[in-house]
Amino acid sequence: MQETIGDGGEGMNDAADSAPGVGGHPSALRELTDAARDTWVAENRAAGARLAACYELFRECVRQDEAGAGDGSPPGHAVVDPFDVCAGYVVAAMPISVGRAATMISLAADLTERYPAVMAALVAGRMEQRAAELLARQMATVDPAVLSQVQQEVVDDYLAALAAGERLGARTVRESVDAIIARYDSDGIRQRKDAAARDRGVHIRKGAEGMTNLWATLASDEAAVLAEAINQRAAEFADPEPAAAPATSGATSPGAGSPAAGRRDPDAEAADMSSYPLPERRADALLSLVCGDLGRARATGLTPDEPPAPLRPRVTVFARGRGLEPQVEFPRTGESALQALLDMLATSDGASLEHVDPALGAADDARRSLTYRPSAELARRIRLRDGTCRHPGCTVSAEYCDIDHCRPFDHSDPQRGGHTTECNLMCLCRRHHRFKTFSGWIYDLAPDGTLVVVTPDGSTLLTRPSGALAAYRREQARTEHRAWQAQQARSPEPGTADGEVPSEPTYWTRRAARHRTERANKNRATTERARTRPPASRWWNRNKPVISRAEQQVHQLLEEILDPPPF
Repeated sequence: MQETIGDGGEGMNDAADSAPGVGGHPSALRELTDAARDTWVAENRAAGARLAACYELFRECVRQDEAGAGDGSPPGHAVVDPFDVCAGYVVAAMPISVGRAATMISLAADLTERYPAVMAALVAGRMEQRAAELLARQMATVDPAVLSQVQQEVVDDYLAALAAGERLGARTVRESVDAIIARYDSDGIRQRKDAAARDRGVHIRKGAEGMTNLWATLASDEAAVLAEAINQRAAEFADPEPAAAPATSGATSPGAGSPAAGRRDPDAEAADMSSYPLPERRADALLSLVCGDLGRARATGLTPDEPPAPLRPRVTVFARGRGLEPQVEFPRTGESALQALLDMLATSDGASLEHVDPALGAADDARRSLTYRPSAELARRIRLRDGTCRHPGCTVSAEYCDIDHCRPFDHSDPQRGGHTTECNLMCLCRRHHRFKTFSGWIYDLAPDGTLVVVTPDGSTLLTRPSGALAAYRREQARTEHRAWQAQQARSPEPGTADGEVPSEPTYWTRRAARHRTERANKNRATTERARTRPPASRWWNRNKPVISRAEQQVHQLLEEILDPPPF
């Protein structure tokens, strides 16, 4: 029997953390792992060779088009783009669609002409094609003058992480690449975000079996409000009187004093409503909102006098380094701009702001560390730090994961170890929670959240937390490192230059340099805020009061009559 507990109804399963592992023969596992790795390298090389062939085919189509230009060339309306000609040949050679062929040719041209370092790693089999596409997208707006240096550093950093056993998620890769780009061309990051904002929209495509695919690309703040509205309505679609659990079931429900008592969490109910799962309830909730229905609970009179709950998305705000705009994080939908949050607070029902102390172990409590269940604050903090399931290669959102003790909690004597503290808790999805418990793999969690996993055949894997709290800590560490380097450049240690003692800058020289830096940072921050200010067409701007010119003229006349000018 397994016990499932957690904060606010979200699962946490540690019943068998101390069970013996299950594994196979180490040598056989090592041989099969090597074979899988060899096929992965061969697949990467094949992908690189395929892209190289597509690029050569494209260049040949361009050469033939240029050779046909002249007196005997066809009129302009009859000229076919060499790119379309190349796509036709690729479709004829491979059983793929025209859209996929066009994407393949574009990627081949970008990697060959603009990102040769990425292409070289792909051809060598050290990087897979999806990673190459991600790196190319992140560097799309980098200044060509520094692109070669940026991409070489990006590729070296990525390959070094793979060699060290890290298994990087997409968000971690993007953050690492942006940290490198910011050192050479910070304006390129802003240009890429501006270009991404133009992809905003809703897409509808015919599906199979009588279904249709609907997806949207929205700003994080807009998506946060939409997600809050859908989840509130989905909770109304849940069964208001769920059947009592059988007495023989091993599940335990939150007690009267628990944070989950007296409220319903639609995410936590998903496991118990297999007949009416959460995604289906969200679909019904979306249609209910679009059609203007009251919702099942209100329409049936279950809550006739209860007003609808205000839409208050949860928002986490982290202060960043000097001269940088604070980071705004919507836990469900991702990072946003500070100005978008300010507009939301000024013209709508507001948001639930969450105060987070970024210090390691700030939510730990000596008394609660000897209990199995973490506090609500600590559980929220672990999810905010990890972002996803911490098993290497898994991307399940931390919102749907169990909170697990890395070192098993000792129920017989909690003093002996496995304490319920931040440095011993991590997020694992249910599948990988069970895998950790019964597989025999070794898991070691560092205080900063870095997880090292050792397989039975001796391979070492490493994952770093990708949540907003971990990203903030990494940014703070980089800021402190840059400040230390700047300090060392101003005041190097004696004997660092050919054995001579360097001259120490005077107080007035350092003061003037500091003032110049502060003015430059202030001007840059002001310019950046002006550039990244969102447009005035957001949905909540509809709630702003309408300014009437006639009303203004009436007020002006009344002021002149009641308080005439003294002449």
